[in-house]
Amino acid sequence: MNKYLISLALIVFISACEKQEIVVDVSTQDSVLKIIEAEKNIQSLNSVSFAVVKGDELVWADAIGKATDNLLATIDTRFLIASISKSVTAIAAMKLAEENALDLDTDINTYLTFAVRNPNFPNKPITTRMLLNHSSSISDAHYGTFDFYCWNQDCAVPLDVFLKDFFDSNGKFYSTRTFYNDPPGEKGNYSNMGYALLGYVVEKVANQPFDEYCKENIFIPLGMQSTEWRLNNTPLNELATPYSPTITPSAPHYTFPDYPNGGIRSTPSDMSKFVRMLINNGTFNGNQVVTANTIDEIKFRPFPITRGGLRFDLGLGFYFYDVKGTILFGHGGGEQGTSTSMFYSLETGVGVVVFSNTSNANLDLILYALYKYGTEQ
Repeated sequence: MNKYLISLALIVFISACEKQEIVVDVSTQDSVLKIIEAEKNIQSLNSVSFAVVKGDELVWADAIGKATDNLLATIDTRFLIASISKSVTAIAAMKLAEENALDLDTDINTYLTFAVRNPNFPNKPITTRMLLNHSSSISDAHYGTFDFYCWNQDCAVPLDVFLKDFFDSNGKFYSTRTFYNDPPGEKGNYSNMGYALLGYVVEKVANQPFDEYCKENIFIPLGMQSTEWRLNNTPLNELATPYSPTITPSAPHYTFPDYPNGGIRSTPSDMSKFVRMLINNGTFNGNQVVTANTIDEIKFRPFPITRGGLRFDLGLGFYFYDVKGTILFGHGGGEQGTSTSMFYSLETGVGVVVFSNTSNANLDLILYALYKYGTEQ
């Protein structure tokens, strides 16, 4: 299954959460682990790794199951986090916006070295805000007809070259199918390629490679020492094997040239620092990554998206959804051999990060049980 289909399947899956709150025994860590073990066995999950936070504190981190054929998962095991990466890309863009280096409502062509226009609406500019809230009218349909995966290495093609080939009208991958027949800014449609383009906007405005900008301005200030965009910078002995029928066991790790939409590898504990920054209005451990005003702005939800008759509400790089009767804010992810969730409550300040090196896993009950445990601490 390609990345486009995985993303849509995950969105529909997350949106299908039960609307009625359920009762689970979360009185002790052992009782929560029983729920996680049961879900692991029912779904044949290879491993489950998680972190629970409350306010600025790490409440609990643990891991069960196998990271590889020979190693058990630990709290230090790194996973490909897939579309949760979009939240990091969004914060990178928002940081530049609050520094007045990037105008969210200016035509992105102001910043790019090639022109991007929906050919159905050639006089309607696409803005950075539209990329952030998935209203850019950029479709993943054409992307989904290709296999751009690079195995056991970072893709050699630079981000700018790949995107120019895809969006420039003279590019070798260009197609009108890359655009919806909706005017930019008027309808929400989840877009992986829109977020790849957002990463390139950040790269151009910051005048440095996108991955380096994120490391210097997000990962290092937050103390996220086990988080990388690049596979070449990630110790392979710390990586969970992504288990999937589509993956060759001897060469299981992969990247893609549009990496700002899903290429981060990290641990739940490291990503919990990112969540705690969000919970604490842009600041963690004395370091301010973005302002409180920016945290407020990412929660604005102009466009609901409906998939398979189910609705969820997008903010800027994050979304709201109802899991077992509780409204949480964050992002999920899914790729070949990985399923991930990163959500927190705006009301309680409790957040949960859960990763599994298994395709198409339903992490909702695990997420909910860990969240309820966090609320009682």
